[in-house]
Amino acid sequence: MSFSVRNFSLRTKLIIGLLVTTLMSTALVGSIAYIRLTEKFDDLVMQEAVRRFRADVSDYFRAYGSWEAAHKQESFRTFSQRRHALLGHVPGELGMGRLDPPRGPVLPGMTPDSLAMAPLPPDHLPPPADMQGPPFRFYLFDNDFHALLPLPPYKVGEKVRPEDVKRLSPIESEGRIVAHFLPQGKPNYSALDLGYIAAMREALIISIVAGVFLTLIFGIGMAAHLNRRLRKLTRAVKAMGQGELGKQVTVEANDEVGILATAFNRMSKDLERQYRELQDSKDRIEKMAIQLRELSIRDALTGLYNRRYFDENCARLFQHAVRYQRPFSIMLADIDHFKKINDTFSHAMGDEVLRRIGEILSSKTRATDLVARYGGEEFVIAFPEASLQQAEEICEALRQRIEAYPWHEVHPDLKVTISIGLSSDVRVKTFNAMLEAADTLLYRAKHGGRNRVCSSDTAEGLFQDGS
Repeated sequence: MSFSVRNFSLRTKLIIGLLVTTLMSTALVGSIAYIRLTEKFDDLVMQEAVRRFRADVSDYFRAYGSWEAAHKQESFRTFSQRRHALLGHVPGELGMGRLDPPRGPVLPGMTPDSLAMAPLPPDHLPPPADMQGPPFRFYLFDNDFHALLPLPPYKVGEKVRPEDVKRLSPIESEGRIVAHFLPQGKPNYSALDLGYIAAMREALIISIVAGVFLTLIFGIGMAAHLNRRLRKLTRAVKAMGQGELGKQVTVEANDEVGILATAFNRMSKDLERQYRELQDSKDRIEKMAIQLRELSIRDALTGLYNRRYFDENCARLFQHAVRYQRPFSIMLADIDHFKKINDTFSHAMGDEVLRRIGEILSSKTRATDLVARYGGEEFVIAFPEASLQQAEEICEALRQRIEAYPWHEVHPDLKVTISIGLSSDVRVKTFNAMLEAADTLLYRAKHGGRNRVCSSDTAEGLFQDGS
């Protein structure tokens, strides 16, 4: 019983919400539409009244020459009524442009003078009984800004007030300004105008009633549809609570219930997604660890291995060669006159030379060879499973390749060579001793003229005398 009460309350809330929303929106839209229509209606009446008033005053002056002469003959109100009667206008039908088509025939050849003397036509219609006055009333002033018509708060001859001066509009007659006028008050509607306004109000009321009726029908149907979707979602939530994590609910729409269904579907897959994300995170961490390791063992400028990595791995290669009595050689190379290159061409050019020599060394050696930048302009290569003769051939090829490299593409005056010391005696105790021997041979190559390879075969008695 409690479930049905809650269910009914939901439908009731939905119907009330839709009903209130419809009433408020319909009332708001209708009120705005009604206000705008009445404002537009007033503007149209005002424009037509201004046009007629201008024409009446202009013809009044044209017919009699001046306001004083005209007023002695007949009042402006009498002149205006006769003029409109002769032109076939029906008084009071100003709304909705009713004045534009003439009601009766206009006498051909009629002039302002003949208009002033012409009698009222026999079919002249008096103003309708429900018309309280002209559609708009106008203050009228002469060129000295004295009132010509007795319209409160002005009396005839009274000076225009300062606050009204800026709002005055001129009236011309035969090319000259004869008076100034200012509209006063709101329009007085005729029966026809009031009929239009009543029709607008009636249409607004009908639309509100129709909106309420449709809201009730729509609300009942929508409540039933919403309850059905919510029951499906509730059953799916209970199933997920019992361990069915893959349970899914069909998303029928993108409304709030659809958002709940989408959220539920996402929650039911969270465990699987979290597992995949953890696995992906693990893979990314491993890749980052590899990258960090590469950064820690690589020289930033040349991309070759750094000295620490070389020392660690060369010691392992040396122990392997000693244990299994395999050939093993170490080369230590130094760029000739590198300080002069920096001083002559700039340190940036020196860095470029180091990068390009690093590329040559890594590309022209075997995959098993260990190539590293040992510091400054020194490079070192370990040749596992390479005899002294094999290592010497590789070193000579590297020396020639560096000498023949098109350094003029880097700078027209640039020439680069290297000197190499090569040791292959594994009878020493450590690989550091082999490096010291290679360094001694490099020193000998430098003093022997540079741009050459000096190996233990070319240095007789080198290890015996300890030099």
